[in-house]
Amino acid sequence: KEVRMTSGATAGLTTGAGTKVDVTLKIAQLQNLCKRDPVGYREDYDAQVRRLESECGILKLSPQNPSPRLVELIQFAAAVSSSSYKGEESDRIANLLIDLLVGGQQQEDPHVSNLQMTMPTMALQLHREVRKTCVSALILMRNKGAIPPLRLLELFFRLMSVVADKGLRELLYKHMVNDIRNINKKGKRDDKVNRSIQSYLHRVVDTYSHSEGTSGGGDEEEAATDVAAKRATDMVCELYRRQVWTDQKAVAILASAATSKNTTVMARAMRFFLNIEEKMAEDSKQVEEEEWNASQKIDFHRFSRKTASRKRHVERQVKNRQKQQRKREGTTTDEWMDIRDDEGVESSKKLYPAIELLRDPQG
Repeated sequence: KEVRMTSGATAGLTTGAGTKVDVTLKIAQLQNLCKRDPVGYREDYDAQVRRLESECGILKLSPQNPSPRLVELIQFAAAVSSSSYKGEESDRIANLLIDLLVGGQQQEDPHVSNLQMTMPTMALQLHREVRKTCVSALILMRNKGAIPPLRLLELFFRLMSVVADKGLRELLYKHMVNDIRNINKKGKRDDKVNRSIQSYLHRVVDTYSHSEGTSGGGDEEEAATDVAAKRATDMVCELYRRQVWTDQKAVAILASAATSKNTTVMARAMRFFLNIEEKMAEDSKQVEEEEWNASQKIDFHRFSRKTASRKRHVERQVKNRQKQQRKREGTTTDEWMDIRDDEGVESSKKLYPAIELLRDPQG
């Protein structure tokens, strides 16, 4: 549904003759204009943010009956604030969306990590579409660098633990894994952020998986803490398998999970230590197979104009195919067999490198 702007949301456009014509803009048009001219359209942007704040105030009174304009206003505010008004304005929009998700139960200092996994009733009764839109908007702002990673990680863990929405949980989990992978890309690795995230996950696993039970919270709170510990364990296992976190601190998190009183958490950690090398070997073989299949497809430009650049392109493809063929057959060296293909050498290697990363003061 198209949403047209009110009388305060009109903008003057300059024509070729130099005259200004007042037109009524749509939200998508205003978003484009705010990105092109942030200063000139700041008043129109502020008018839409005021509408968003009023809609959020109304939604708190009836969480199950959102306005049809609310979703579009959330998407507009997140996209524009994170690109054109990054800083105080983007922080204000992020606080507004987080406040809507957690029902006003935010911690005083956003830079201090929090292990709270409960939410008020109003947050649990929030409309499903509005919650998903807020999460998508926060992911967009995080991808543009407008929100610190740890703050969003803590929020998503609370949502994933409390809200019983399978689709939302998968969305949150995939984003957290991909976000940590992006932080650890070559040339972009941030060890300080890694340490803070690992410390948070370690406390989630250590606190909730070793507790006898939750006091005064009932079954819901106990289930939420169990989900948090399980998801934290799964996340560290996947990041180790993807060779993102292969240090001692990641292994220490799983060592803590292996002594958990929650049998599911303990079993997942045990399976990690017993067969993670086999899974990583399977992943390596799959990557090699994909490279081999890609090298077999050669574009000879049969139906294109023959040029020198296309001829060189075909030659490079043929050369790459021959290289992959020699690598696959083990004839890259003059020896009759590559030592890497010798099963005896493989069997003599260390069987459990993850276990050997465990800290053993008495060893």
